[in-house]
Amino acid sequence: ALKAWQPARDRQLARLERLARDGRQHAELSRQSALLAQQLERTAAKRQELLDTARADGEEALRRLHRQYLRRQELLGELRQDELAIRTLVGDAGMKPLDERLASVTGGELEEERTRLSEQRDALRERLEACREAKSRKRFEIERLAEGGDHADKLQQAEERRTELRRLMKRWAVVSMCGTLFAQTKRLYEHEKQPSVMQRASRYFEQVTSGRFTRMIAPLGEQRVLAEKANGELLDASALSRGTAEQMYLCIRFALADEYAASGVRLPLVIDDLFVNFDDERLGYGMELLQTVSEGRQLLLFTCHKHVLDAYVSRFSAASVRYLSRKA
Repeated sequence: ALKAWQPARDRQLARLERLARDGRQHAELSRQSALLAQQLERTAAKRQELLDTARADGEEALRRLHRQYLRRQELLGELRQDELAIRTLVGDAGMKPLDERLASVTGGELEEERTRLSEQRDALRERLEACREAKSRKRFEIERLAEGGDHADKLQQAEERRTELRRLMKRWAVVSMCGTLFAQTKRLYEHEKQPSVMQRASRYFEQVTSGRFTRMIAPLGEQRVLAEKANGELLDASALSRGTAEQMYLCIRFALADEYAASGVRLPLVIDDLFVNFDDERLGYGMELLQTVSEGRQLLLFTCHKHVLDAYVSRFSAASVRYLSRKA
């Protein structure tokens, strides 16, 4: 009985195992079905979103819009290629005028201009053909002349002219190099080897102009003085304003006094209303320059203008001021 019952038990266990496996498969299929349902809902929502975004009333309309989009992308690619070709022809600088020109004309005007340019192109082609024919005739004439008896004489003359030209070019090269060296030497002298008077005057001039002018230059072999601005520009004294020119001449005078003092002759400076034509700014810089110049020498400044006296007192001791009456 036991042996007869055992196969039945095995079949029952196998059946239970199949039932358990079928249950698991059913649960897995149920889970996958739920996931597919969710995906289907999301897909439907995405489809509806695409339809709403594209403002399409169906899938066929959406496909039509997609085809239009692809065509638009194709046309945009052709447009970019055309723009690149135009930019290559006219350059970056010519794009803005071309855009302005296109914006200011109509399609009919552009068509008229295209017709006119086509006619000009045809005319140029005809002219080019005529030039080619003329070139052929000239070449034939040159060959005919080359076969003539005087061709050798012409070649000899041409060679003599070339020899003379080479000789003149060598001479020009020497003269040009000499001119360049002379100019460099002159510039070196004017910028680095100026007399001590001009060097002193340049320092004073830079101080009195508050750095607007850096120095003065006396060109070699010329009877004039140039003022160099901070940006390197050179101005002739005649091109300066009256106040700046007076500042320049004042600095030269003080530099001459310093030169005499350096040689052992230290004379007092007597100044009579030197700043009468100076404005307030130049007057202030002038008084600062007097402070520099008055170090180590006696300074006598005469004036009948109160603003000059006030500027003097603001920088020098009031005890050094003496008032003289008109009677005195």
